[in-house]
Amino acid sequence: MRIYSIKPKFQQLLNPVKTLFVKLKIHPTTINLLALLISIIGGILLYYSANNLLLLIYIPFIAFIRTALNALDGMVAREMKVENQKFGEVLNEFIDRLSDSAFFIGASLVAYANQTLGLLSFISVLLVSYLGIIGKSAGGSRQYLGLMGKADRMFWLSVAAVAILIWNNTQIINWFFMFVIIFSIITMFQRFKAIKKELYISEKNKKQNKR
Repeated sequence: MRIYSIKPKFQQLLNPVKTLFVKLKIHPTTINLLALLISIIGGILLYYSANNLLLLIYIPFIAFIRTALNALDGMVAREMKVENQKFGEVLNEFIDRLSDSAFFIGASLVAYANQTLGLLSFISVLLVSYLGIIGKSAGGSRQYLGLMGKADRMFWLSVAAVAILIWNNTQIINWFFMFVIIFSIITMFQRFKAIKKELYISEKNKKQNKR
């Protein structure tokens, strides 16, 4: 089961926090920037875990907070009916990529990681996200399909961090990178297929409407 499939239930869980943020008039961009700050902290902890593996115990909590904040920014934006939501969407996507970068750069540069695998996983994650957006720019919808979405990445990173601690095996980070690369490739194929199908149907409907 993909993490994204439980999004409605996750949003229900976050409703009290959303209500509080709206009451405090916290702007969605502020929530995005907070998520970025949390992600930078996560990346720093990953990098310095080479000196103290116990720092990895914080990664699941930080990843969860980042995921929650990413869900809350959209919820708050809709509730507050903020102006210029289209630009807000662009800003949201950009900050999300920065947040992904913070986590994966920290993980890739840690002393016990294979930096080549780390770099490849980082690139594959960015390509997955790019494909999620590009379909919309071509006239389709934002794609969340696939096995390696944003929430999935945070979940598996958390699993890897806990596994390293439990088994005291730093090689797990490289297995995590390989896992991300493989499933990112699968996700890209899934999104390509979905985008192609959606745009084909859209073009076909346009031609039929012109007749």
